[in-house]
Amino acid sequence: MKVIKKINNNVAVCIDNDGHELIAFGKGIGFPKIPYELTDLNKIWRTYYGINPSYLGLLNEISEDVFALSIKIIDQAKMRIMNEINSNIVFTLADHINFAIDRYKKNMDIKMPFVYDIQYLYENEMYIGEFAVRLINKEMNVHLSKDEAVSIALHFINAENMQRNETDEVNEKQIINDLTNMIEENFAIHIDKEGFNYSRFVSHLQYLLKRREQDTAIASENKKMYDYMKETYENTFHCVLHIREYLIEALAWTLSEEELLYLMLHINRLCSREDCNH
Repeated sequence: MKVIKKINNNVAVCIDNDGHELIAFGKGIGFPKIPYELTDLNKIWRTYYGINPSYLGLLNEISEDVFALSIKIIDQAKMRIMNEINSNIVFTLADHINFAIDRYKKNMDIKMPFVYDIQYLYENEMYIGEFAVRLINKEMNVHLSKDEAVSIALHFINAENMQRNETDEVNEKQIINDLTNMIEENFAIHIDKEGFNYSRFVSHLQYLLKRREQDTAIASENKKMYDYMKETYENTFHCVLHIREYLIEALAWTLSEEELLYLMLHINRLCSREDCNH
């Protein structure tokens, strides 16, 4: 195996013997002068193929302890979830865990939309979410609430490679592109489509569209949060109303208050990051 790019001392981009690129985790593999031939494969403890390059920067932003937690949770999930799980989840889940711990330390408690949908429609994913919260609390000495299990379950729902036909995928890409253009126009910003923050936002939009396909709309339990967001973030609320009108016309689908809240939360997070440039 050839090591071709250092990410940090313990993570590197490599080429396997068949010429395929992968991300390898292994003690000290990024330390020698690059490129070099790695002959002792016992140093490698985990490899991932097909990783989105925009995620690699997270390896220098998030601690190795958090990545190790993410990997433990994914290992547990693979024993419980029958669908194939996208390799990128090791990064998106680590990012979420890091964000959740940061919110806990700042005493920020955000109640997740769609709690009841996920609890009753995705039993295996909820099981993993609850396992994850227990593990994170134990290993990181924090006290994340049980609601956090729903957010983690959502990451696995998004990462499952469900069988979909080509037409659905083309339609989804067009809709996501149109919604992105609407957000850029509304906030007069340019969104970096190659960045991790946009990739994360797209995964949340994909879940929203998946809800429509499965007809899982449930009345909002977050009325106070919805009213707060509506009053505090008028521009964001204005934007999601435009999106709702678009989806009525494009898909004959009217977003519920819960779905509008979900969109507001994720649009705000997207547009608060550095890769949304005015």
